[in-house]
Amino acid sequence: KQERWSLDALFPGHEAPEYKDAMKKLEGSIESFEKLRPELDVEIDEEDFLKIVSDLEKITKQSNRLYGYAGLWFTEDTQDQDAQALQARIEQFLVGLQNKTLFFSLWWKGLDQMTADRLMEASGDLKYWLEEMRHFTPHTLTDPEEKILNINNVTGFSALITLYDSITNRYSFKVEIDGEEKDMTRGELMVYARHHDPALREAIYKEQYRVYGDDGPILGQIYQTVVRDWANENIDLRNYNSPISVRNLRNDIPDKAVDALLDVCQKNAPVFQRFFDLKAKWIKTDKLRRYDIYAPVAQSDKTYTFQEGVYMVLDAFQTFDPRVAELAEKIIADGHVDSEVRQGKRGGAFCWSVDKDLSPWVLLNYQGTADSVATMAHELGHGIHA
Repeated sequence: KQERWSLDALFPGHEAPEYKDAMKKLEGSIESFEKLRPELDVEIDEEDFLKIVSDLEKITKQSNRLYGYAGLWFTEDTQDQDAQALQARIEQFLVGLQNKTLFFSLWWKGLDQMTADRLMEASGDLKYWLEEMRHFTPHTLTDPEEKILNINNVTGFSALITLYDSITNRYSFKVEIDGEEKDMTRGELMVYARHHDPALREAIYKEQYRVYGDDGPILGQIYQTVVRDWANENIDLRNYNSPISVRNLRNDIPDKAVDALLDVCQKNAPVFQRFFDLKAKWIKTDKLRRYDIYAPVAQSDKTYTFQEGVYMVLDAFQTFDPRVAELAEKIIADGHVDSEVRQGKRGGAFCWSVDKDLSPWVLLNYQGTADSVATMAHELGHGIHA
């Protein structure tokens, strides 16, 4: 059935003190880790090096659980002030600890290649992670600069994203459907983007633009500030070639590969345009409007209960491979799917992998449409990978 997810695998209940105990434990782990700093030199033994890396991995897992708990709670209800306060507190707490462990990554990135190769050869499954970290060396700043940027991201970039979520997820939209005015969330509203009635499609888009437009100056300022912050840090300070180069490097994809992809897409735009010409004929209009992009080519208002959607997805996974279906079913059985539609809940859908030892959490806003079923399959697919 559609329900809210459970975060008990992280910390049992929002009122429980366990996360506070976890914060104290994490502070102790950081304190112990800092004492290992003198051991980091070119002569370090492979076994000692891997012990340090293992300690850092444990710290990362503890940090991810705290961050995941606060972030997931916030997405449940972006209007909950307790959730907002905890997320801000955890982010501030973790950036302080992150700055205390920064010395390791700076040392590792600055290490000579021969020593790095020697240590990576003995690192087993961690080799790729260590190798990847060194790819960021040309874009790494000094210790004080990195610490300042980490702090600034919490009170700047990250805070603005949270503010945007808090503002836009409180919106409600009013549209007349079948003679009755309905009050809807954005997720409920956009179901009608695929409705067969062109007048209704136009009405829901115009209502969306009206509501967002009322806050246009505020949302515009948030967007511009986020963009400037990204450019100031990554282009001006870290010397990336372009704004997208930052994401490409994090995804371990060369700029040339992404540029080639975009170039091929641009050259083949006429194929996409031909599809829209055909779609215009299918829905009997001279030219597609913005409101017609997702119009169905045949009238169909068929819906699926949540249970039907789950069975369809699991059946498809089972046909492909039983292990895939088993992993997807475990996410649901663990209570890690939030599928309800609620005012204040974050819109859209995502999969959040907190810890490889736990099933990931999947957020849906299930509406019963074929698109909702496809979205469920998509996000559970991410969960299977996680």
